[in-house]
Amino acid sequence: MKFLTAAVLALSLLAPVSQAATTLKIATLAPDGTNWMKQMRKAAATIKQETEGRVKVKYFPGGVQGSDKSVLRKMRINQLQGGMMSIGALASASNMTQLYSLPFTFRNVEEVNAVRDEFDPYIKDALADKGYVVLGLSEGGFAYLMSDSPLKTSVDVQNKKVWVPEGDRISQTIFENGGVQPVSLPVSDVYTSLQTGLIDTVAVNPSTSIALQWHTKVSYATDYPLVFLFGMLVVSDKAFNRMSETDQATVQRVMRETFAALDKQNAKDEQGARQALIQNGMEFVQLSEDDKIAWRQLADDALKELREDDVYPVEVYQKLVNRLEALRAE
Repeated sequence: MKFLTAAVLALSLLAPVSQAATTLKIATLAPDGTNWMKQMRKAAATIKQETEGRVKVKYFPGGVQGSDKSVLRKMRINQLQGGMMSIGALASASNMTQLYSLPFTFRNVEEVNAVRDEFDPYIKDALADKGYVVLGLSEGGFAYLMSDSPLKTSVDVQNKKVWVPEGDRISQTIFENGGVQPVSLPVSDVYTSLQTGLIDTVAVNPSTSIALQWHTKVSYATDYPLVFLFGMLVVSDKAFNRMSETDQATVQRVMRETFAALDKQNAKDEQGARQALIQNGMEFVQLSEDDKIAWRQLADDALKELREDDVYPVEVYQKLVNRLEALRAE
């Protein structure tokens, strides 16, 4: 009997242990019902099915979990396992997140797509060293300066109440160098601040301005794209590492495919959103070449200042610029 008991015990130790289910609670500012949320919920269903329920994804849309800063704090204490946030939200963890965030870096979407395979890994690897797994980088399109009055030069902006995202050192410096004292706020506070008059000018892409209803408070857009916007979906490596390697690979593949599809759709949505803004009465203000040169000079001066403070990855950014110049020469 003793031998039988020992044999049963030995076999039980050799038997595979069933993996405990992992639930990724992910916060996002994206309102429920948007195409982004529909695709993310579809991805969650696919992940649950392909992992046979071992990995579940639960979303908290519409900013109910607070700003990016609040989401990161909740991730640290494991109330949340991930968040969809601006690409610069983790700038304090690594300045590599600012690689794509510098003004006038890209001229069109084609340039963005031409360099991502080479430069996305810099961002992902830098954040991996800080305990974050990047499940996706999402193209948001170009941001334009939108206001309640037409803006052509930095002088026009000096009397405006300009919003900059909370913690966005780059935008802060550029506007300050242009004689503007911007108002720093989390994205979740922007609509109310436009209503109350705390701010009257924002830099945002057309589709987001519609999704968050900011377009109802502004009438003019300066028709010169400032910066190409990215969002990123990150989860803590602690949560990610609770999954088996097979399930990790499934999650990464499904999210990679989902974000690739979203990028294509987002490009179409941006074109449609611009036309919708025009049809709703927004005027896109044209700039002269001299005006454009002046804006670029303002940005260049700010970048020189920020270089000294290590705000962005200078060497990698220069490599990116060189790559873009080579593409343009071709």
